[in-house]
Amino acid sequence: MLYFLISSISVRAGAAGLLSLVLSLWMLKTFIDKSKREGWVDYVRSYAPDSHEMKRGIPTTGGIFIIASVGLAILFFANLKSRFLLVSLLVIFSLALVGFLDDALKAKRESSRGLKTRYKLLIQFVFACLVAFYLYYQPGFSKYLNIPFTRLSLNLGWLYIPLIISIIVATPNSVNLTDGLDGLAAGCVLIAGLGYALLSYLAGSGLFFRYLNINYVSGAGELMVFWGALLGAIIGFLWYNTYPARVFMGETGAQVLGGALAITAILIKQEILLILIGGIFVIEALSVFLQVFFFQTSGKRIFRISPLHHHYELKGMEEPKVVVRFWIITALLALLGLSSLLWK
Repeated sequence: MLYFLISSISVRAGAAGLLSLVLSLWMLKTFIDKSKREGWVDYVRSYAPDSHEMKRGIPTTGGIFIIASVGLAILFFANLKSRFLLVSLLVIFSLALVGFLDDALKAKRESSRGLKTRYKLLIQFVFACLVAFYLYYQPGFSKYLNIPFTRLSLNLGWLYIPLIISIIVATPNSVNLTDGLDGLAAGCVLIAGLGYALLSYLAGSGLFFRYLNINYVSGAGELMVFWGALLGAIIGFLWYNTYPARVFMGETGAQVLGGALAITAILIKQEILLILIGGIFVIEALSVFLQVFFFQTSGKRIFRISPLHHHYELKGMEEPKVVVRFWIITALLALLGLSSLLWK
């Protein structure tokens, strides 16, 4: 709406971030108690430590207010004709619907049992296929996979389709697995999102790709406005989500934030770098996979409990300490990922 009045991407990104911050703070303050009365609350996951019983009854509508704040901020400050922006919005709003269905079922059943995993994965897979085929057949969409810290790239051809599908399905679910402690997932996405906001700006600039190890992607700079809105909403959410949390993001929020990271990595051709910048999410998902694999094959557990953050809880580490240390690790991984731009 105001795109035609403000041409600077950085100004519009800042304005979108400020507006979404204000909106998310207002929405959360206004509707937290109402959400609780309506039954949109946490019923504690079955695999969570016993200490998490104190979290029962905390509203889980944070993700709804995140997506609402982002949508309004983008409506005001983004270029709604941008193909990159429209694809990104399609991804996060579609995944938000999947998450909302899960949260709604939990509220209806008054249980931690939401949408069955196989159904959720099937819906995500079908949607990811549609996105993958659309991008693959877009004129000018590169099928080359860039290798960080090198100048090498691989022409994947049609194999790029399963790569896109796996990223769109895996990333939101990894963020959801990480969302088990107050402020953990949101804080890690905030840090990783800052990294991808910068990468989007650099990839879309006609100047920096000449001096940095990054491919020029025409139009990608508009994703900085997209991330400006997201980061503002996340900060507003964190105001109420840090320990002791007054609201959780729910499945809706995890799907939105994970989807945003996934589609941005794909659009700016930094897919492999997501493994590093989003390393915490990879580690959390891997801890669950290894726990299940070893238990089913040997009857033994390699962690006291999974995902990994709960393992450290059971070892006696206080929740805020686990969260902050995971934030620090994410920041270090993000800096390491960004340093790949300096390798010529």
